[in-house]
Amino acid sequence: MGLYQRWRQLRLPGLQACGLHTAREAAVPTPPHWLVERLGLFEELWAAQVKRLASLAQKERRTIKIALSGGQKVEAVAWNTTPYQLAQQISSTLANTAVAAEVNGEPYDLERPLETDADLRFLTFDSAEGKAVFWHSSSHVLGAAAEQLLGAILCRGPSTECGFYHDFFLGKERTVRGSELPVLERICQELAAAAQPFRRLEASRDQLRRLFKDNPFKLRLIEDKVTGPTATVYGCGMLVDLCRGPHLRHTGQIGGLKLLTNSSSLWKSSGAPETLQRVSGISFPTAEGLRAWEEWRKEAELRDHRRIGKEQELFFFHELSPGSCFFLPRGTRVYNALVSFIRLEAEIRGCLDFLRSVYAVLGFSFRLALSTRPSGFLGEPCLWDQAEQVLHQALEEFGEPWDFNPGDGAFYGPKIDVHLHDALGRLHQCGTIQLDFQLPLRFDLQYKGQAGAVERPVLIHRAVLGSVERMLGVLAESCGGKWPLWLSPFQVMVIPVGTEQEDYAREAQQSLRAGGLVGDLDADSKLTLSRRVRRAQLANYNFQFVVGQKEQSRRTVNVRTRDNRRLGERDLTEAVGRLQELQNSRVPNAEEIF
Repeated sequence: MGLYQRWRQLRLPGLQACGLHTAREAAVPTPPHWLVERLGLFEELWAAQVKRLASLAQKERRTIKIALSGGQKVEAVAWNTTPYQLAQQISSTLANTAVAAEVNGEPYDLERPLETDADLRFLTFDSAEGKAVFWHSSSHVLGAAAEQLLGAILCRGPSTECGFYHDFFLGKERTVRGSELPVLERICQELAAAAQPFRRLEASRDQLRRLFKDNPFKLRLIEDKVTGPTATVYGCGMLVDLCRGPHLRHTGQIGGLKLLTNSSSLWKSSGAPETLQRVSGISFPTAEGLRAWEEWRKEAELRDHRRIGKEQELFFFHELSPGSCFFLPRGTRVYNALVSFIRLEAEIRGCLDFLRSVYAVLGFSFRLALSTRPSGFLGEPCLWDQAEQVLHQALEEFGEPWDFNPGDGAFYGPKIDVHLHDALGRLHQCGTIQLDFQLPLRFDLQYKGQAGAVERPVLIHRAVLGSVERMLGVLAESCGGKWPLWLSPFQVMVIPVGTEQEDYAREAQQSLRAGGLVGDLDADSKLTLSRRVRRAQLANYNFQFVVGQKEQSRRTVNVRTRDNRRLGERDLTEAVGRLQELQNSRVPNAEEIF
C-alpha cells in the first residue's frame, strides 16, 4: 500500500490545488503489479547505495583538484562535491543551463560526486552531447508514461540528432489507441512538472536480473551487453531502466510535452479523397496552428527562463501498419523537420543517389518508373507539367533505366516509383519519390527566398524502403536464408573439439560478443565434431570457429564458412577484428574475402 500511495504522489503533483485531482486520477489505471514490485526493489537497492556511499565519503574524505575548461582550477572534496555544486560556484547561469558534465572525457551526471582529480567540462543544450542527454532524458519520461498507462514493456529509447523515439511492446494484438494519447500526454507533463530526479544506481548482474525479470528485452541486454560485474540503472518516478546515462538532474528541466494527433479538419484540409484512409503516414498541422504553438512556446520560456530546452511538441503519426507509432519531436520548426525547402532539381537527384546507395548495400537491383497526372488530380495542370518535367529531367541525368507510367501518379503530385527485383526476377514496388504542391498550398506554408520574396515550398514524400515488411520479404528471398554477415542473426558458432577446450571456447565467444558480433557456442559432447560443424552450416552461421588443443595453446581459432570453405588457423584477436571490419563495411561476401 505504501508504494501505491507513492505512485499516486508521483503521478499527480500539485493537482489538488486546481481542483482536478479526482477527475484526472480516475483516468489513469492502477499501475501493473510488476511496476510496483520493481520500484520497491529499486528503493531498497537505492537506500543501500546511499548508505554505502555515505560511509565511503566519510572514510575517503580528501581534497582533490579539478581542472575546468579555460585553465581554471578549483578544489573539491572526493566522494562529496558534485559537478552541479561547482557549476553553482561558477555562475547561476551555468548551473541552470548545464545538462550534464564530462569528467576526464567521459559523460557524467551533474549530481554524481567526483571521486578523484579530474578535468571537468560542462555540457549544455548548445552542444551535440548536451542535446543527446536532453533528448534521451525526455525519452525516459515518455517511457515512464507508457509503463504507467499502458503496462508497456520498454525496449529502446535513444536520442536522435534532433529528438528521440521510444520502442515498446504492448502484446501481439495490442496497439496504442487514440483515446489513450491525451492521458499519455498528461502523465508526461505531470512527471516533468514534478521535477523527479534521475537517480543513478550501480547494480550487480543478479540484481539486474531481479529488477528486469518481467522484461525479456532487458534480460537479453543484460546477458549480451553487461560484461562487467555491475551496470548502471536509472530511476525516475516509477520508471527503472537499464541505461548508461548520463541524464538531466530532474525532469523539471525538460519542459512541456505535447502530443499532436490527426484531426478531421486537417484531413479535410489536405484534400484527400474520402476513399483514402490517411495521408502517406504524416499528420500535418495548419500554418495557424504552427504559429499558435510558437507563441505558446515563447510564453512558456518567458514564464520559466531556467528551463533548458524549448518546449517540445511530439508529433504522432502512423507509418508501417495501423497502430505502430513513432514520436517525432520538433527540432527547429515543424515544417523544417518534415519537408525540405530546397532547390527542387538538386534535391530529387540527392534522393535518387541516396536510394541507389541504400539498395547497393542491400544488394538489390531495381527499376524506376515515372508516374504522371491521374484523372482525379488536384491543383493546376501547369504545376503538374512543371513537376513532371523536373522528375523527367532527374531520371534522365540519373542514368538508370526507367519506364513511363502515365496516369498513375498520386492525386497531389507526380512520383517516381521504385521496383525491386526479387530472386525470381519479379518486380515489387517498395520505394517512391513523390512531389506534392498541394499540401503546402492548402496549409499556406511560406518561406523567404534568397531575394527576400515570399515563396511557396514543395513537399517531397520520400520512402526508400517503403513497406518494411515487403522489403524484408524481398531481401529474405534474395538471400535464400544466407544473410550477409552484417545482417545475419547467426554470425559465428564457436565449436570446441572436446570438453577440455570448453573454457577457451567460451572465452572466444565472449571476445566475439565484446566486439559487437553474434557469437554462439555448441559444446554438445554427445555429437561428433563433424556433426556439430555441419549443424552450424545448415543453420547458415556465416563462420564457425573450431578450437582444439592446438588452438587453445596458441590462442587461435580454426575458421570455416557456411559453405564449408576451410580458411585455416587464425589468431583469435585478429579473427575477431577482421569480422568487425567486414561487418562495419557491410560487404555482401564476407565469407569469400575473410
